[in-house]
Amino acid sequence: MANLHEITSAFPALLENEEMTEENKQQIEQELTLLLQQKSKNIIGYVRNNELTIEAMKAEEKRIVDARKALENRNDRFKEYVKECMQRSGITKIETGLGMLSIAKSPISIEIENEDEVPSEFKQETITIKIDKKAIANNFKQTGEIPSGVTIYTNNMSLRIK
Repeated sequence: MANLHEITSAFPALLENEEMTEENKQQIEQELTLLLQQKSKNIIGYVRNNELTIEAMKAEEKRIVDARKALENRNDRFKEYVKECMQRSGITKIETGLGMLSIAKSPISIEIENEDEVPSEFKQETITIKIDKKAIANNFKQTGEIPSGVTIYTNNMSLRIK
């Protein structure tokens, strides 16, 4: 069977061929259209198969992430349990052939409860600038003008498979 490129490039060649009768052109056009429809069915099947594989991979990724998080949480709870046992026993350090367990003081942790009440000497001002792409697109649609520093692509095409 011909590939997609061969089928689609045959249409213009058919229209440019002046030696063929109109009846022959129509017959070949029907055959090319049938080939294109058959090829399109395979294309849709291929894309749908890939989409299903992607969905299955995403589901497996989610399962693996959930299992990893559960193991991380179990590990965190176990380490907290060991720390509490060591504290109750007054032990701050245990050395073994595999490594060392020790209880160390963590650095201070700060939680801001109300930003308005924090003195200004502890505040830093940051300025963020966001470019409004929708406004640029609307301006281009209305005026046709392209602002400097901007490239506008108007021939964006996408294949939709339903």
